[in-house]
Amino acid sequence: MVLDMTDKNFIAVDIGGTKISIVLFRNDKIVNQVKLQTNPIDKPTTNKPKLIADNIINGILNLGASTDQIGIATTGVINDGNWSVLNKKILGEFNKFPLCNYIESKLNTPVFAISDTEAAALGEFKFGAGIKLSEFFYITVSTGVGGGMVLNNQLYRKSPNLAGAFGHMVIVQNGKLCGCGRKGCIEAYSSGTALKQMLEHSEYKDLSVKDILLTKSDQTWVIDLIKEAAIYLSEGIVNVNSLLGIKNFIIGGSIGLNENFFNEIKNQTSLITSDKINLRKAKLKNNTEVFGCLAYSSEHRKAYI
Repeated sequence: MVLDMTDKNFIAVDIGGTKISIVLFRNDKIVNQVKLQTNPIDKPTTNKPKLIADNIINGILNLGASTDQIGIATTGVINDGNWSVLNKKILGEFNKFPLCNYIESKLNTPVFAISDTEAAALGEFKFGAGIKLSEFFYITVSTGVGGGMVLNNQLYRKSPNLAGAFGHMVIVQNGKLCGCGRKGCIEAYSSGTALKQMLEHSEYKDLSVKDILLTKSDQTWVIDLIKEAAIYLSEGIVNVNSLLGIKNFIIGGSIGLNENFFNEIKNQTSLITSDKINLRKAKLKNNTEVFGCLAYSSEHRKAYI
């Protein structure tokens, strides 16, 4: 690919448990976007990271634009460009797939990768709800639950040690089995995957989590479901506050951004602590991760070009 010298192009990819978003930035603004299913029904990608990478490559080619760098934000664990799964129930089981090298070799373009929650925290810090904050904890509630931190005006990074892995904080001793293999994690109670499992064991198994949050939020059983998930998330928030003294929390993800869900997190948090904790929604909504890739690229560009 050859960069058009009249424009500054950058391509960012967000690999989520359910969807993949591929975004073309031109002069730091989104000008085109392609969305794919992470695990399409007709050609399942579970346990097939190469197929996921090939889908991403095709999506980038479909953008029809040149760039001198590609940034990837992904669920799971990234270590030196190698991708490993964390929650095996979401993407299957694989370890150290050379994600960056594989895509670089196919597109002849430098590629970097960071965790999706680190990218989201950085995106909100540089472009979103965290612009005026020197420190905050970012939490995404979507297919899974994750977290990232900004401390002293810097993204806190300890990859691949999963610093900020909020969703895998054990909140119930010997509780529900999480996809990571541990029991009692927040993700086992408060994620989209957890809510879907609850629905599958009820009379409402034909409904999706999106359906109940958008169209049935006034029904008692949905209110109770949201309340239960929010209770566990709120306990985690208070634990982080007690451990690190962080008072500002930004909530993102398709579920976390739902108005009823977000309000219940605020309500439950206020019930279990007298400390002042500030919760706000992610301003960049579903584009937090790709904006985080853009910010990371700007800060570390010389390392890749």
